[in-house]
Amino acid sequence: MISSWGDSPDVKRMGLPRELVVIPAGVTVDLKVWTRSLTTRRPLRPVDIEFLVDNKGSHYHLSQGEAVEADLSWYSLRETIKIVRAYWDETWENLGNMESMGFYLGDLKGVMRSVRREIEAAEELWTQGKFLEAFNTLIEPYWVITVKVVYETSRMWMVAESSAVFMPLFPAFFAITMGFFLFEDTKKKMLSSCVFYMASFALLYYVYPGFQVVEKSRLLLISSSVFISVLFTVFGLPRMIKESAYPLRAVLSVVFSMSKRNIKRRLSRGILTITSLAILVLAFTAFTSFGKALGILTEPVTGFHPPSSGILIKNLPLPWEEGIEEPYIRIVPEEVDTYREHPNVVLVSPLVWASAPEPDQPIGSLRIRDQEFEVFGILGIDPSLEVKVTNIGQTVISGNISDLESPGGVLISQEAADQLGVEVGDTLPFYLRSSGLYKNLTVVGIIDSASLSSVIDINGESILPFRKVTREGRVTYARVEASKVIILNWTALLEKGQPLADMSAISRLAIQLSDQGYVKEFVRGVVFSREYTVWVSANGQVRKFYLGEAVEMGGLAIVVPLLIVLLNVGLVMLSVVNERTREIFILTCVGFNPTHIASLFLAESIVMGLVGGGIGYLLGLSTYRLMSLFSIDIVVRQKLEWYWSVIGVLLSVGTAVLSAVRPATRASMKVTPSIVKKVKLSGKEKAKREEEIWRIYQSQRITMPVKIKDQEMVFFSSFFSTRMREMARGIYEKVRDYSESEVKTPEGDLVKRFNFKYVILGEPGEIVIVNELTATKKSGSEYYFLTLESKPEKPGIPGTYLDRTIRVLRDLLAEWEREREKILGET
Repeated sequence: MISSWGDSPDVKRMGLPRELVVIPAGVTVDLKVWTRSLTTRRPLRPVDIEFLVDNKGSHYHLSQGEAVEADLSWYSLRETIKIVRAYWDETWENLGNMESMGFYLGDLKGVMRSVRREIEAAEELWTQGKFLEAFNTLIEPYWVITVKVVYETSRMWMVAESSAVFMPLFPAFFAITMGFFLFEDTKKKMLSSCVFYMASFALLYYVYPGFQVVEKSRLLLISSSVFISVLFTVFGLPRMIKESAYPLRAVLSVVFSMSKRNIKRRLSRGILTITSLAILVLAFTAFTSFGKALGILTEPVTGFHPPSSGILIKNLPLPWEEGIEEPYIRIVPEEVDTYREHPNVVLVSPLVWASAPEPDQPIGSLRIRDQEFEVFGILGIDPSLEVKVTNIGQTVISGNISDLESPGGVLISQEAADQLGVEVGDTLPFYLRSSGLYKNLTVVGIIDSASLSSVIDINGESILPFRKVTREGRVTYARVEASKVIILNWTALLEKGQPLADMSAISRLAIQLSDQGYVKEFVRGVVFSREYTVWVSANGQVRKFYLGEAVEMGGLAIVVPLLIVLLNVGLVMLSVVNERTREIFILTCVGFNPTHIASLFLAESIVMGLVGGGIGYLLGLSTYRLMSLFSIDIVVRQKLEWYWSVIGVLLSVGTAVLSAVRPATRASMKVTPSIVKKVKLSGKEKAKREEEIWRIYQSQRITMPVKIKDQEMVFFSSFFSTRMREMARGIYEKVRDYSESEVKTPEGDLVKRFNFKYVILGEPGEIVIVNELTATKKSGSEYYFLTLESKPEKPGIPGTYLDRTIRVLRDLLAEWEREREKILGET
């Protein structure tokens, strides 16, 4: 008794149709349908699917000879909806488990809710008997559940796991920052740092999913090692390093210590500024989105004119598929029948490629008498359909391409025909390299190789097959030369049981639809259900559709709070500057220069930026957790990478510093005399007033903006002495009593002095300025640094004369800079 039908061995042996089922007469039966499918859920695996066909509950009870038709669409679609619902429930449960670990999945949960509605819409269409519409509606939801959500959640898991190794650095540095901000005593700093580290690490363990993913013992080892290393770097290492004569660490320590004290003295404003910065970083962390999303991408394909209108389908490796070196993946022959049975498809033209599996080898050869022609590639086409897709029919210079429909018909190149000495109608034995004689082929046409090389497909690519070649010791793929290609009917290449079937593959399908308004829906169905790459040609233009990752940016409205925080911090710093005018004067009196004063205000902004950035990032991560707890789903992607903590802190510090630049500059200028006098005077009156008011009684020491290499000093000395001798011959202005000297200090510093008097003939008589230009090279340095000390020979001379002397010397040094390369080159 035969109980299995369809593709069972018994049915094939008896030659019965696949769709025929014979049941016992007078017996009530149901049909059980079994099929096997390859799920698109990763990892790929075969899935057995069974469902019952019971005549919608009425069962089948037939008399002898009676026949009825059972439409499986209703049952198969019901089972499909059931499977998709089961996948949805499983995926939704997995999302819930990930949320419990700290992952924020608001974006994906929104997508899943939309998918749920589409599944319900498909079920409604199924109940109405609209099976094709229902199936098309299910295609995208199935892909979203089995591919998109799985892919993106897997990526989030891997990112969280890899970033968890570096994330302990953030709470460590945040704890050190808070310890230094709150306390002055070293022991209290260390103790408070430990407390803050434990507190911030505990918070991160709850809100950051990476800490939940990593093995607990490994996480404990990493976190303790990181914190001990940071503690040693901050507290232990500086004690082991010998301080230089000008300890930068000590200077920075003083500046930042004064800054944090000033912040705590004005605590309310400091808290306001830190809160503003923290809110900014919180908003940036929790409500902005930067990442890649998986979906259909589209782009125009230009630079050619398509040979026809229609749809071209290829199975190309996807971006996330690794280890696939082939330029294409074969399409199974059953898909040709699937698309031809589609109600809106009017043409399906497959293109089959065949080549040798070994590199640099022919697939076979055409032989006649003592002549042999090697064939490196075979092109399989449907002759009656391919001419409607490409211009391949125009390549035939002798014979008829439609004769490929006859068994054993072949098109060969003109080169092959000339070498073998054959014409249309001749018979050629075709030998495969791997198995010997394949069959005798009849030449039905001769093609022009140059024309075949120029034939392009709908996507603008050549239709010539690929073959394996070795280049630079590496196996790769290259197009077969058109003269080395033969063309057969595509069914002959894929004939089961024939040796060519194992070396042949459908490389693409060209499809034309009866309803052009259905193109978009059809393309989306192909891309989502098969993960194929599709080109659509219409009105002379071609667009490519494929699955890929697109960069997504959301929450760019963060620019508004950024500007608000900038203004807020700037206004706070301005008010602080105005209130601390007296303090600024005091600091100036004890030796602070404008740079020092500006540094104090900038340091204050940096301290507030560090504290506010750290607090804001912790609050931002906590916001993800709170939104998950209260089921607040917004379209943002969780920032799982460790470097977002650095970016958040830098954003806070950068905003604070940018806001404080103007107030800091204003503070530095409060006690700095302005060179430009805002008084409208004539030139003579201005000069007279300057001479009366600006009098010089003491020496002035000025650092000159020039440094000289050690090996250049002898040339500079020669240049400078030459200029001094030239200036000694002046009438109204001249140099007098020029001399040089050089000494070496006990510390190993070299000091070279250039002494001279600069004489200016003025109204009172000769005005003499005594000058000493000192070039100092510190021990271990490669450069001499110049300083000028000028003083009046007689106290009380007008300052303009001293200023004139300084300008002359600066011009002289500028001339050295301009002529230095020339002087050294000539020497």
